Amino acid sequence: SLKSQAEHDLKAFEDHVATLPEVRECHMLNGEIDFMLKVVARDLQSFQTFLTTHLTSAPNVESVKTSLTIRTSKNAPGVPVE
Repeated sequence: SLKSQAEHDLKAFEDHVATLPEVRECHMLNGEIDFMLKVVARDLQSFQTFLTTHLTSAPNVESVKTSLTIRTSKNAPGVPVE
């Protein structure tokens, strides 16, 4: 979550994560959590380094919650248009 949800602060965070190749998706959410990021990393150590170097230390970031994928049972990107 961010400390401030002012539009310029939201945009600054979006601009920051747009520069990070590990971030594959960034979604602004409604509710307790401001953003959900899909991040890829080579291993757990790389992920921890990414968190401390690029995310938790970023301006206006108040807290970060993480979850790791254990298994993917369905991955169907896009929208069917039939």
